[in-house]
Amino acid sequence: MASSPLPSLAVVIPTLNEEDALPSLLAELRELPLESSIVVADGGSTDTTRERARAAGASVVLAPRGRATQMNVGAASTSAPWLLFLHADSRLTPEACSALVAWLSEPPPEEAATFRFQLDAKGPWWRFLEHGQRLREQLTGLAYGDQGLLLSRSRWQALGGIPEIPLMEDVEAVRRLRRTGGLRTLDAPLLTSARRYRKEGPLFGWLRNATLLSLYGSGVPPERLARWYRPHRAESRPGPEEGFPAPAPDASLLLVFAKAPRPGGVKTRLAAGIGEDEAARLYRAMGREIVDRVRGGPFRVRVCHTPADAGDEVRDWLGTEGLEFAPQCEGDLGERMADAFDQAFRSADRVAIIGTDVPALDAGHVERAFVLLEGEEGCDAVFGPARDGGYYLLALRRPAPALFEGIPWSTGEVLERSLARAEAEGLGVRTLTALADIDRPEDLALVDSVSTVSTGN
Repeated sequence: MASSPLPSLAVVIPTLNEEDALPSLLAELRELPLESSIVVADGGSTDTTRERARAAGASVVLAPRGRATQMNVGAASTSAPWLLFLHADSRLTPEACSALVAWLSEPPPEEAATFRFQLDAKGPWWRFLEHGQRLREQLTGLAYGDQGLLLSRSRWQALGGIPEIPLMEDVEAVRRLRRTGGLRTLDAPLLTSARRYRKEGPLFGWLRNATLLSLYGSGVPPERLARWYRPHRAESRPGPEEGFPAPAPDASLLLVFAKAPRPGGVKTRLAAGIGEDEAARLYRAMGREIVDRVRGGPFRVRVCHTPADAGDEVRDWLGTEGLEFAPQCEGDLGERMADAFDQAFRSADRVAIIGTDVPALDAGHVERAFVLLEGEEGCDAVFGPARDGGYYLLALRRPAPALFEGIPWSTGEVLERSLARAEAEGLGVRTLTALADIDRPEDLALVDSVSTVSTGN
């Protein structure tokens, strides 16, 4: 009997100025005996990291700087059912490769695992550090990010993505995984670089890590701990999302795609679990909250509504202050978005589009998208990845109708296919933080603000 094919795997690597370490890992990943893709989620490298990644066949997405954010953006950019998060200075040993294949051949019920910790240095001191890490893992159940993280997409989604905190995101992710379904340690080493220990001094590095972990376990906020943990390499200059001027309002137009909030006409997948009336009420509350957040920003706001004859109903729902209104044309979602962008570019230099089902979305996300499009150094397109494989925002500084053709809308492949289309069109792309949208009953647990919206408080 022929064996079943292995499920596909996406390897996600967050990077920041990793031109020296990354090529070795990419070369090893190309030899994996399974269907895999490599996503390099870059936080604004100023060296040749992105060029080397593309030359090695990896997909590159630009993300707001921060390891957890970059990991989530990278994961959201692919639809593979399995995800492997690796640091750029990790090395996939033959034992780790074999363990990975064995795991994917018959995944255990936990659907989440890390590798054993091993440093790429020889000598008794390094073996002492490895032994200490293994002992700590046995006593506390916690693992570091340089042990890799292998998990199914469903567990990543249930986790709400990697916790986006400035430090200890790996420890917090492991802690949550163990609490919500378990986590295994594969009996195979993932080789990681000792470069930080060598640079800082192994004794100092060991004491610093142990102290930070102890403080985090005692409840010290990661924002405070991050001040004592400098990046291994000097930061590059700030990106546009880190404090550059806001976009000029006359040049920027935000499109809000909205449906009249009628029971049976909105959130049909959600309605299957909570009822049509409740789904419509939730949609109405989310839509009004999001529009209230973006109105009055440094950009015009145009609500594009459907059905076309629902203008008065939509105005009563959302109010009229600071808003323009226009009906959507006929056709599928891609045709309607393409037409809306075409109309918008007749009176604006930069255009973005959002929906009304992402409770965490606010004017700050829209402003960052418009700023990223500005100037000679600006990109051509900005995507806001949704954690279900779609996108909650798209901003363009010139028409790009190809982005709306042949995309399998309402599937987990929307973002992945859209990014591939953008690359084929030669568009420079940046991404925002990944956010969760609400399409199904299980999505309600992923978004903190839903509890407030759904109860009408």
